[in-house]
Amino acid sequence: MDIPLSQAWLPPLSAFGICIVVMYLLLPIAKRLNLVDRPNNRKRHHGTIPLIGGITIFASTLLASAIFLKPNIELLYVLAAGGLVTITGALDDKYDINFKVRLVVQAIAALVLVYGANTQLITFGNLLGFGDINLGILATPITIIAVVGMMNAFNMVDGIDGLAGGLVMVSVLALYFLLPASVDSTAKTILAMIAGALTAYLIFNLHVLEKITPKVFMGDAGSMFLGFVVTAFLIRYSQPIAGKQQFEPVTALWLVAVPLMDMCVTAMRRMSKGKSPFHPDRTHLHHIIIRVGHTPRKALVMIVGYAGIVASAGMWMQTYSDAYLSLFMFGVLFFGHLIWLRKLAESAKQRNKSTKKSKTQIPRTLDV
Repeated sequence: MDIPLSQAWLPPLSAFGICIVVMYLLLPIAKRLNLVDRPNNRKRHHGTIPLIGGITIFASTLLASAIFLKPNIELLYVLAAGGLVTITGALDDKYDINFKVRLVVQAIAALVLVYGANTQLITFGNLLGFGDINLGILATPITIIAVVGMMNAFNMVDGIDGLAGGLVMVSVLALYFLLPASVDSTAKTILAMIAGALTAYLIFNLHVLEKITPKVFMGDAGSMFLGFVVTAFLIRYSQPIAGKQQFEPVTALWLVAVPLMDMCVTAMRRMSKGKSPFHPDRTHLHHIIIRVGHTPRKALVMIVGYAGIVASAGMWMQTYSDAYLSLFMFGVLFFGHLIWLRKLAESAKQRNKSTKKSKTQIPRTLDV
């Protein structure tokens, strides 16, 4: 159905409410199925936490879409592929399946996006000032790499409460404001519904209402689904497909800059040590900020705020700058990001030395 502007609040509010109801319905099921996260050497939370946030966000988006949107073949393909990665993520949350299996499923979801939803990267735009860089026969493989890469980027940043959800929210809101309603009201409605469901999830995940809402995690199901949907929208509206291009391809980089840069830096660091880029460790941006001495909540505010500023800069560049200048400035941003990481790592190392030194200087009491 076409939703009047005066009622634009209804889909996100409905998704918000549906998410809360589904969350409470799934809580006892998650415990019975043992779909929970337990602390280990990399996870410092207390107790067992239900891994139902991602499933709930997907279910809320699906139900709200059924209520407010007309059936659309391309939308159905996107939701079907989203359902595939959500189910795979949920299985990974429970059984810790091999990362190669996840990659295969993610690639299949990308192919559904290309051939079912008619959405793929066909050009990088005028990045060098000499005309569009068209991809030709490389369009499909590059699209698969982009979709799989961004799903894993959002999955990798899901290391402290609220971070993956907060970064997705930045991307979703930026997309919402970049897309005029006259072009595709369905797209804006879906983005609004995801924002509504995400808001409900964050209330649970951040334990805002401690006495009312139990704590939950989104799990791989959530990070994979949200990463897939965000990437699908970025590709769809940055490409000259069916006359729906609304921004330059390079602008998409700005809207997912923080998870993208974090993934690239972390993967390169792991490979330089002879490890798999998917080998889990504690070297992500949020880990380093916490080692400097900041609390997880402060790290969350810093990183999401950083992502919001970067996305806003990208939107400004889209409006007032050429694509090649936007790419140059993104390169400057990446270089600055590397310098910041180096400074943070040095501060964390110095703090660790100071902590060890202070411990060794504490006099030992004598037994009398």
